[in-house]
Amino acid sequence: MFAVIGTISHEYGHIIVAKSFGYETTLHYGSMNYLPKGYLEDEDVIAVRDFTKDYANIEYDSWPNSIKEKVEEYNNVLQKRYWSEKSNSGLLVTVGGPLQTTLTGTIGLLILIWRRKSIYKNGLKALDWIAIFLSLFWLREIFNLITSIGGELISPNGTWFGGDELHISQSLNLWSGTMPLILATIGTVIAIYVVFRIIPKKIRLTFILSGFIGGIAGFILWMNIIGPKILP
Repeated sequence: MFAVIGTISHEYGHIIVAKSFGYETTLHYGSMNYLPKGYLEDEDVIAVRDFTKDYANIEYDSWPNSIKEKVEEYNNVLQKRYWSEKSNSGLLVTVGGPLQTTLTGTIGLLILIWRRKSIYKNGLKALDWIAIFLSLFWLREIFNLITSIGGELISPNGTWFGGDELHISQSLNLWSGTMPLILATIGTVIAIYVVFRIIPKKIRLTFILSGFIGGIAGFILWMNIIGPKILP
C-alpha cells in the first residue's frame, strides 16, 4: 500500500510544479508527462504523428533515414516554438518529485522527534505508526541508488546513477552522483534512527522483514501488474 502511495504521490510532486507553469500533465502508474498547453493540438505535432504512425511499433533506430530527418526537422521547429532555453521550469518539475518525497519523509520524522518522549513512555500509537511510514518515504532515495548501481553491475552501460536525482545533478552541472549520494545518505541516517530508536526492539526484526518483503512485493505488483491496468 505505502509503495503505491509513495510512487503516486512522488509523481504528483512533479505534476503540481508542472501545473504551476501551465503545462498539461498526464499521470501514469510510474511516471508523468508534461507538455505546453496546446502542444498536442499543434498542426506540426499532428503532422509528425500522422507520418510516423506506420512506425509506432518499430525501434526508432530502424526507421528510414528520410523519416528520421523529417522528424528532426519538425522537432527543431517545435522546440523553438514551445521550449525556452532560458526557462528553468524543466529542472523545477524534476525537483518536484524528490521534493515531495523527502518533504513528506521529513514531516514524518519531525512528528516522531516531537513525540519521542511519549513513545518511550506509552508505546507507539496510531499517529506514531503513520509518522513512521511517512518518515520512511526517505527509503525511496536509498532504493533508487541501490537499483541504479545494481543495474550498472548487472548490465553495464557506463551510468551508475539514475532517476530524478541524476537529472538534477546534471542540470546543476554537478557530478552525476552528487544528489543521488547526498539524498541516499540522508535517507540512510533517517532510516537507522527510525528503526533503531523508534521501533521497539521486540518487534524490530519483524518490522524490518515485513517491510522489506512487503515493499518489494508491493512495488512489483504495482509496477508490473496492477499499475499498468489502472494508470497505463
